[in-house]
Amino acid sequence: MFFIKKNWLTGYITIVVKGAHPELFFQILAKHQIMSWNIIKHDKETACGRIKLADVMKVRQIRRKTRYKLSFGSRKGLPFTMKQLNQKRPLIIGFLVVIIFIFMLSNLIWRVDITGLDAEIEEKVSQQLEEYGVKTGNFQWNVTSPGNIQKQLLADIPELLWVGVKRTGSAYHLEGVEKTIVEKEEPTPPGHLVATKEGVVANLFISKGQPMVQTNDVVYPGDILVSGFLHSSDEEDTNSGTIVGAEGEVFAEVWYKSEVTVPMEQELQLMKGINEKKHYLQFKDIVLPIWNFKQPSFSEYQIESEEKDFYFLKWKLPVTYTKKTIYQTEITKQQMEAEQARKIALAQARRELSRTTPPKTKIIDEKVLHESAENGKVKLTLYYSVLENIATKQPISQGD
Repeated sequence: MFFIKKNWLTGYITIVVKGAHPELFFQILAKHQIMSWNIIKHDKETACGRIKLADVMKVRQIRRKTRYKLSFGSRKGLPFTMKQLNQKRPLIIGFLVVIIFIFMLSNLIWRVDITGLDAEIEEKVSQQLEEYGVKTGNFQWNVTSPGNIQKQLLADIPELLWVGVKRTGSAYHLEGVEKTIVEKEEPTPPGHLVATKEGVVANLFISKGQPMVQTNDVVYPGDILVSGFLHSSDEEDTNSGTIVGAEGEVFAEVWYKSEVTVPMEQELQLMKGINEKKHYLQFKDIVLPIWNFKQPSFSEYQIESEEKDFYFLKWKLPVTYTKKTIYQTEITKQQMEAEQARKIALAQARRELSRTTPPKTKIIDEKVLHESAENGKVKLTLYYSVLENIATKQPISQGD
């Protein structure tokens, strides 16, 4: 196989030898160290074989010293192929120009569609898209991914509740939902407001229903805070009267206990301003580097990748361009004082408390029950008194 490839690269010619015992001519060539192969004898006076293109002049000189007649047959190899292509150069150049022209047009942005928004918000979105480069006539590889466009639009236009960006061929389709859209409220089903936790009632804000508790009352989980039965003052039965869906908020003082541990030695990864860029072309599972072949000059680093697709007409090509930005990082260990670790522990405990409590919760008291600094760690046991809405809806069944 290597022999065939090598001869194809240098080129070879089939020679036809005529005369008495033509096979002897190839023996003469061998004596002069001229290689020949695929020798075939057709009849008593005719034989053919292949020789290298570089040996043609030598073969002609040897033939002049003999009585054999020599003619040349087929020509194979890269030199002859290049000669044929050179003769068809205008046609090939024209074909390549057309292919490149179609490829460039296929990767232009031809259309940007925006749906689901009113005229004012649509104009804002259109202006932002132009700043991002998403506009007719720009190349798609100059534009970031649809996911990043979505994040940027939501950050830059507060009026958007949700936005979806999809790229189809040479067009971008954007669909958005505004925050100003208000859905029609469904009627509240009949029900009570009951307590979800134990606490002391602090404030009541009732818009519908009959209050069953007052300020400073102690309530327990399941107690009715606001009844769905509206009754007059002379009615003794609290489970009679007009049935409504109780609505409102009941804020009570609730207590929590929390334990937090923070190590005084922390490992931090700091990103420096130094970065390197690498560019690749990917064909399915084959990754071909096209720029910056060196390994990163720093030992600790973080890599961010950005991929862009190529299109030819409406078809997505199996080629992806990837740009990798390598940022230099540094791993450092920070030793904190006990007081600094204590502040971090307090802030962490407050964050955890805010994740487990309803909105509008307010911390009204914070006490440290126990504090210790052992084995390189600060451990806090905390007691919180918070003001939160403990009311939740409980439907009224037909049996009530």
